[in-house]
Amino acid sequence: MTNAKRKVLVAGAGIGGLAAALALLRSGFDCEVHEQATELREVGAGLWLSVNGTRIFQELGLEAELRAASIAADARLVRLWNSGEEMPLYRHGDSAATHQPFLLLRAHLLKILVDAVRREKPDAIHLNARCTGFRQDDDGAWLLRQDGSEIRGDVVIGADGVHSRIRDQVFGPVPSHYTNAIAWRGLVPMDRLSPHQRAHVVATWVGPNAHVTVYPVRWQGTDLLTFSGQVEHAGWQGESWSEKGAKADCLQDFAGWHADIVEMITAVDTLHKWGLFVRDPLPHWSEGRVTLVGDACHSMVPYLGQGVNMAVEDAWVLARCLGAAPGDPVAALSRYEAARRERTARVAAGAAAMQTVFHNQALARPETAMDYVRAQWSPAANAARYDWIYRYDAISEPLPAAALAGAAA
Repeated sequence: MTNAKRKVLVAGAGIGGLAAALALLRSGFDCEVHEQATELREVGAGLWLSVNGTRIFQELGLEAELRAASIAADARLVRLWNSGEEMPLYRHGDSAATHQPFLLLRAHLLKILVDAVRREKPDAIHLNARCTGFRQDDDGAWLLRQDGSEIRGDVVIGADGVHSRIRDQVFGPVPSHYTNAIAWRGLVPMDRLSPHQRAHVVATWVGPNAHVTVYPVRWQGTDLLTFSGQVEHAGWQGESWSEKGAKADCLQDFAGWHADIVEMITAVDTLHKWGLFVRDPLPHWSEGRVTLVGDACHSMVPYLGQGVNMAVEDAWVLARCLGAAPGDPVAALSRYEAARRERTARVAAGAAAMQTVFHNQALARPETAMDYVRAQWSPAANAARYDWIYRYDAISEPLPAAALAGAAA
C-alpha cells in the first residue's frame, strides 16, 4: 500500500509528537495528533537545539523560521559559583562555535511545528482530546480518548511524555527514580539586570552541590534571560514540572552564590521548580502497531541539553522506517526501535553522569576550583563528551537491516 493510504495517530502535541506528524505528512502519510490541552501555549521554558537536532529542521525547510525565533550566542562560558571567575569554551567565530546551538523558547519551537503541520493538513491537530490508551488487531490500531471515542488508524505513536498512558498500557506503571536533585526555572527581562548581564552569552555556573545555566531568548520583541538551576535535595516527592516555587526558597538554595545569580533570582517574575526523575530503559518500545517517542520511552535529566533533540531524532527516524516499509508497520516499528534504543540510552546515561561533573567538592576550594574547571571543560574533555552526540545524522544514518532480537512484535 502507498503511504497516503496509511494513517498514523499521534498521542501528544509536544515537540516530539509534532515533529513526527510533520515528518510523516511530508512523507505522504495521513496523520492526526490528539492532544489533551485545550490550547497549545507555553512560554516559560527555554531550550537549545544542538546541531543534531537542527539538521532535521533544515531538512524540513524550517531553518529560516528557527533562526528568526532564536538568539545567536556570542560566547559560551563556564563560571565559578562564588567568584564568578570564567573559562570560555568558545566565542562567536571560533572553530568550536560550529556546534553553537539555537537558543529559543519552547513556545516558539512549538509554534513553528504547529504552523508547519497545519500547512500540510489544516485539521491534523485535535485539542481537548485526552488519550487514555489504545487497542489493535492485525488490521489496524485505535487511539482511545477520554470522551469514549475511538479513532482508527494503522499505527499509534505515544508521544505523551513521562506520564505516558500509551506506555503504561504496554508495560503497566513504570516506576521513576528521584535523582536527589530539583530544578528551578524562570525568565528574567533583560532590562531588569545590570548591563554586564545583558550580553548574549551562554553561561554555566558550577558549584559543589548545584549548577545554573543561563542564556538569552526572545519573546514578542523582548530579550529575556533563561534561568535554569539544579540543586541537590533529598526526599523530593512530586514529579510535576509546573509547580510554582517561592523566590525565598530559591535564594536559600543558592545562598553564598555570586551576586549575579542572586540578581537573576530576585528579578524573576515567576519561578517553577520540580524534582528531577528518570526511568530505567524500557525492555522494548513497540508492541505490534504501537510505539513510543521522546520522554515516553527515554526520559533523561537535562544536563546535556538533549531531551528535545532526542525526541526530534526519534520523530525523523520513525518516519524513515515507516516510509521504507509502508505495507508492514509492525516490522517498521521494530526497525525504528532497533535504530534508536542504544543511542538514547547512551545519551540518557551520559546526561545522568554530568551531575557529578557539574557538582563537585573541588569547586568549594579556591585552590582547586579553576584547575577542576580547566580539566573538565578542556577541548579534549568537551570533544569526548559531545562530539559523538553531534556527529549523529538522523537523516543519513544507515538504518539497521532488521529489528532488535527479542523486540516485541
